[in-house]
Amino acid sequence: MPTNLRDSLSCLDVVWSDMFETGDSAIDSMKHETDYLKGAPPQWLNFSTPENSPFVERDCFQELIKLIEGKKRKRCLITEVSLPYQPGSGGSTLAMQVLWRFHKDLRCAKVIESYLEDKKLPKQVVDLFLLSNEQQHAEHDQKTVLLLLDTKENIDQPIKNSLWENLIDEIRKRDISTDTPAVIILNCRTTTVRATGKVEITMRLSPNEKERFDQKKKELKKKYKTVSENFHAFNIMQGGFQKEDAEKLITAKMVKHVKSYPKSKSTRLLSFLALINSYVPGSHLSRLLCEEFMAETKRSSDEGNGPLEAIMKPFINLIVIFSEGKPKTDCIRMAHPLIADACVRMLTDNHLTRFNITSDFLQNMVTGKESDYMRICKKMLTARVDTEKYKFSKLILHLIMKHEECIRLLKQGSDLFTTDPFYPQALARFYYLEGSTNKYEWAESWAKKAIARAPTKSHIMDTLGQVHKSHLRTILNTNAYANTETVLDIANSAVKAFQEEENAAEHESEDTSSFNNRGYFGFLQVCKYIHDFSAKNPLEQQYCTLISKHRSDVEERYDFFEWYLGFSRLRINKLDPDYLHDEIEECYKRYFARDGLTDEDTLNEKKMKSFAGLLHFPKSDISALKRNPSALQNPQSDDETQNILYVSANIILSVFDEECEPIEELQASLQRLWVSKEKDRDPEFYLLILLLFWFDDEAQPRITNPPDLEKCVLYMRDSYEKNYQIYLRGRYLVPLFFFGEGNGLQRLVHSSKLQRKVEGGAVHPDDSPDWLELLFKFEVDCLQRISGVVKRNQKVFAIRDGKQIEVTPHKPESVYKQGQVSFYLGFNIRGPVAFNIRYMY
Repeated sequence: MPTNLRDSLSCLDVVWSDMFETGDSAIDSMKHETDYLKGAPPQWLNFSTPENSPFVERDCFQELIKLIEGKKRKRCLITEVSLPYQPGSGGSTLAMQVLWRFHKDLRCAKVIESYLEDKKLPKQVVDLFLLSNEQQHAEHDQKTVLLLLDTKENIDQPIKNSLWENLIDEIRKRDISTDTPAVIILNCRTTTVRATGKVEITMRLSPNEKERFDQKKKELKKKYKTVSENFHAFNIMQGGFQKEDAEKLITAKMVKHVKSYPKSKSTRLLSFLALINSYVPGSHLSRLLCEEFMAETKRSSDEGNGPLEAIMKPFINLIVIFSEGKPKTDCIRMAHPLIADACVRMLTDNHLTRFNITSDFLQNMVTGKESDYMRICKKMLTARVDTEKYKFSKLILHLIMKHEECIRLLKQGSDLFTTDPFYPQALARFYYLEGSTNKYEWAESWAKKAIARAPTKSHIMDTLGQVHKSHLRTILNTNAYANTETVLDIANSAVKAFQEEENAAEHESEDTSSFNNRGYFGFLQVCKYIHDFSAKNPLEQQYCTLISKHRSDVEERYDFFEWYLGFSRLRINKLDPDYLHDEIEECYKRYFARDGLTDEDTLNEKKMKSFAGLLHFPKSDISALKRNPSALQNPQSDDETQNILYVSANIILSVFDEECEPIEELQASLQRLWVSKEKDRDPEFYLLILLLFWFDDEAQPRITNPPDLEKCVLYMRDSYEKNYQIYLRGRYLVPLFFFGEGNGLQRLVHSSKLQRKVEGGAVHPDDSPDWLELLFKFEVDCLQRISGVVKRNQKVFAIRDGKQIEVTPHKPESVYKQGQVSFYLGFNIRGPVAFNIRYMY
């Protein structure tokens, strides 16, 4: 491969179709094979001689091949195959096997982990797609790129979504049309739980796999004789991933060495390797840095200053030293994560605790070489296993009962990585969740240190608000004594912290994957606690004063969440947590309850005052809307808000076959406003224009001087970007209405009716986030297919009365070339959306 071409694809490890065909690789192949069998990561050279392959085919290999063969023929821009795997189960190896299987047919490449968030990555992937066959050296070459993502950890969903979106943008930018996918993403990711309904590789062998492993073991024993006994990675897999097999590798002689020489170079380096391979599976240390550590360490009675292999001789069978293919990049790691786990247990049984090992590692390996260990330390000490379920890293969770040790380790990390805000943030979180004496004072102090390191990062600022909020909740729940001034001081500090977080979130770059709403939510929670304190202390006027002061603030934040949760959700297949809705509504009810009104009436009265609130009624009780005539009265002015509410309420009544105003009257109300001012109105106004004026002429009399829907769509998008884009970026915009088969207003189908159709009305409309995926697998008889066209840069247009109105494809990857199409038409708060796009061949 020419050097300039390799450099131009620096984010990718490309598997060229003629790899290892020119030149003699036989000299190194034996060593690469034994290294892999001992526990080194596989190299592409391992795959080059299939007749002598060290690999055993797992059952899901053929499943993946079939999936990708199917994806190869799919008509779309990008598609994906997911491969969840447990650390140490061979997931990375299997993914590389799959890439090698296709490297003659597809453009195969693995994303180099450190470049995952590089803005050059999407461009380079498309560059690879556009390479000529001559440069690719393939005779029967499909240009599709098979792209392996394997980060040895769960990829954050926003990062994966961002890559997906950026790839589509890059493809469109270059005006690429294709009948086969431009990119198939093989998403290989570690998981701690069993997946369901997917191809998955686990630390368990099926009977067929066991038979294949047993046969391979016989072949290796015949080929390598007694050396094969040291192929620990292979042997552990062949034995079915039993931790007992890993424990048996730790000999009495090794244990004696650890007991006799706990401070020796060999014991300490073993402990470091065991620690990082147990808590950051797949990680390794640089041989060069290990040798520097040994040279700087005083001699023990059992060792000198010889080569690394000589010093590590007592444990040499448990580790593997391998090359990454570049000069002076030899690496060292434990042969398998199960061996690392077994070593950690053995070390702790012999009084070398996790705390001792980690502290020694930080002090004597990391100090002075922080940049080399930044990633490992961050994953080990501050990266949470599951941000929704756990509050700390796996190592800290294992030490959680030893508070002082956790604090000392996080302080060490904070002192070493002096610009990283996550260490003081983790300390603040630990103090307020797990601490005892003066825990809130210390938590506040560390939260402020974290903010000092990242003064504009709203997620870092959130911790300070959480500290004060937790303090308030503790006093409230435990009935702990605290005078009013103390409570008010804490409450005001919490309010200030969350307000500052809100302000930071508002000003954060739109490059961030999503808007941080935790400041808004935390503010409401604090206000709820203030109200609860007031209820417990009804004679304390200061609480009443504070409640009165924040009443409008509560309503403002309630309004925010009403449209935020009404117009969007986390992802197409993931809902926002229930507690979010519950806490927001509980706070509002406390502040706005009135005599004679139930809590439900209080909320319904509020929901009738906004477009997003009115959208709630089809999902709950439409009769509540009918009982409130004020919401249905034709406004006597040209006030935009009042007209929006009037039209919206009648549309909702209509789509549920309730009595409502005639369509002509609703159209007249909107048209009057349109004529007076077309631009710079709210997105809700433009949405209603689209809903009421997108009709066929045969179905109704022609409207005189109707609004220009092409302009309306453009104005709506501009208005959305001005009003909502900063808040809803990274979230899925839910379809609010669809265009159906009926006449007049009956053509509008509310999304909740479609969901009930899919689910047989058996669940609450918000209970299942996957209904859209199910709905559009088949024809939907109550919806009308719209004629359209795909033009240059994969832009989609609906054809109406000879005009072409741009619509957004629900799945951009389904738009892969120019041509005539049809689709179902839906509407979200940004504009019209094309669902289930089909090309007309």
